[in-house]
Amino acid sequence: MRSRSLASYLLLAVIMIPVWGTSQSAPAAAAAPTEISADLGSCSALFTVTGKDAKPIYNVKISTRVRYGVMGAKKLDLETFTNSVGQAKFIKLPEAPKKPIYFYVSKDDKLEIVEFSPDVRCQATFDVVLK
Repeated sequence: MRSRSLASYLLLAVIMIPVWGTSQSAPAAAAAPTEISADLGSCSALFTVTGKDAKPIYNVKISTRVRYGVMGAKKLDLETFTNSVGQAKFIKLPEAPKKPIYFYVSKDDKLEIVEFSPDVRCQATFDVVLK
């Protein structure tokens, strides 16, 4: 039977130390908001939806109709749902729409309407409380 030298045990210990140190998991990264793109400009609207208790609400429907083109003749309907932390983001919205953009935030029988004016604030964030 062969005996191992002290050097081989030290080498094994040096190799195993990083493995032993990784038993704790890294903190979970915050969930990125659900995104939907209009592909019409550079503005965006980020929504965080909570209930009366200030807890985020999952699977809230947020929809809008964007009018663009000559005299607002073209229409684009967008719809998405919030993620597990109650967030959704509309990106690439027009900088100067023909009419204000209204977002309809709804879940079950609850509805909130949010007006977005990109000419006033192009990168907007909205905290919506569904009551």
